[in-house]
Amino acid sequence: MEEDYLQTITEHTLTKINSRIIAVRHAESVANAQGVYQGQSYDTDLSKLGVRQAMALARRLSDTDIDLIIASPLKRTYQTALEIAKYKNMNVNVDLRIIETNHGVWEGKHKNYVQEEYPELYFLWQTDPGNVVFPSGEAFMDTVNRVEDFMQALPGNNIVVVTHDNIIRIMIALASNNGLSTFWKVPLESAAITLFEHNNSEGLKNIRLSAVNQVEHLEGLHTDINNQAL
Repeated sequence: MEEDYLQTITEHTLTKINSRIIAVRHAESVANAQGVYQGQSYDTDLSKLGVRQAMALARRLSDTDIDLIIASPLKRTYQTALEIAKYKNMNVNVDLRIIETNHGVWEGKHKNYVQEEYPELYFLWQTDPGNVVFPSGEAFMDTVNRVEDFMQALPGNNIVVVTHDNIIRIMIALASNNGLSTFWKVPLESAAITLFEHNNSEGLKNIRLSAVNQVEHLEGLHTDINNQAL
């Protein structure tokens, strides 16, 4: 984390914002706990800790005005979203544009294996993600483009978006107008909330980042993100 970057973000409580996007990184999955890349094809359930995190998250949002819940279709995101939906007696809407990046042959592999077998690409991923094309997978800029399309089309309502680490990092980059230069500069814990404000109209220019990695609801339920394959 770089403090000078985070100092540009205004902290808000959820109750003070009239129109917002509440972006949620899914709770811990089985593969997260194992340090394994999931992508799209290695689709694991929430871990036991992840289930508890999702329940704590749902309680955190239970008194928050929510008009729409949108989730990636993968198990870890959908299961997290369902916990929120149960509290709010709402449906979960699925959107393929916010599915995790297709990591190709990395999927199902431990991060140590990936680092050893693909050292140059792994280094590029950690330093310049915009130039990465995953072997038998997706060019990361294709992920960026579909997330941008998703954000451009969001209505001006109170929306919960349950998605993945990479997707939220892209959302932060787009809303901050920083490109991908700050992509890895903030922590994003499992089941953490990242908050965006918008002014009740469609279009990316109307979305502003206001808080990153809110985790107060995870007391005693934190995941060590250093062990995860990101």
